[in-house]
Amino acid sequence: MIEIDITKKLKDFTLDVSLDFAREIIVLTGANGSGKTTLLRIIAGLTNADRGRISLADDIFLDENTSLPPEARRVGYVSQKNTLFPWLTVEENVTFALNKDEERTLSGWLDTLYRDLNVAHLLRRNVSSLSGGEAQRVTLGRALAKKPRLLLLDEPFTAIDKELRPHLRGFLKKLHSEWQIPTIVVTHDTAEAHVLGDRIFEMEAGNIIKTTVKGEMNDLPLMSY
Repeated sequence: MIEIDITKKLKDFTLDVSLDFAREIIVLTGANGSGKTTLLRIIAGLTNADRGRISLADDIFLDENTSLPPEARRVGYVSQKNTLFPWLTVEENVTFALNKDEERTLSGWLDTLYRDLNVAHLLRRNVSSLSGGEAQRVTLGRALAKKPRLLLLDEPFTAIDKELRPHLRGFLKKLHSEWQIPTIVVTHDTAEAHVLGDRIFEMEAGNIIKTTVKGEMNDLPLMSY
């Protein structure tokens, strides 16, 4: 179970969100600038909240006495921007956060990851030579390499070819069914929300204004932000 209750004053509004969920994929939608990315960054430990509490199972990420650094949270995070290290190869980027013992222990998982993300043929390539879609798949691989306890995905498939997106959505759903880890996906894509989400939360000006559960998703309007 992850419990989130945070507040942060932004330029045009105050982000004020309370959420709790477990073993679900939840989807955040809403217009650009509604606070979705800031919320993910606070959960990941990359942006400070003004006040609040974030806990995962028995571990406290954030409260009045605690603020764990990102590396201690064991969160897999994919941002909208390309955050790969351009001087490293694809393989070096994916395994960047792993020590040698972890690389050996997870070697079978890494081989599966390379295959399913269709990057096995790119491992020796420098990431500066990749297309946008290839770089996005490598970024997803880096987020998944360490088998995180929590997965945060901010528009993870926008740069990926439309033909490959259904495969990657299916891969993500399969991983989730096996790992059963809390996952938050930010997307403007209605099909993506329908396929991935157990619940959809629509945000506006820093607040959740609407919640849709999976059985109600056929009635969702098309989103065009």
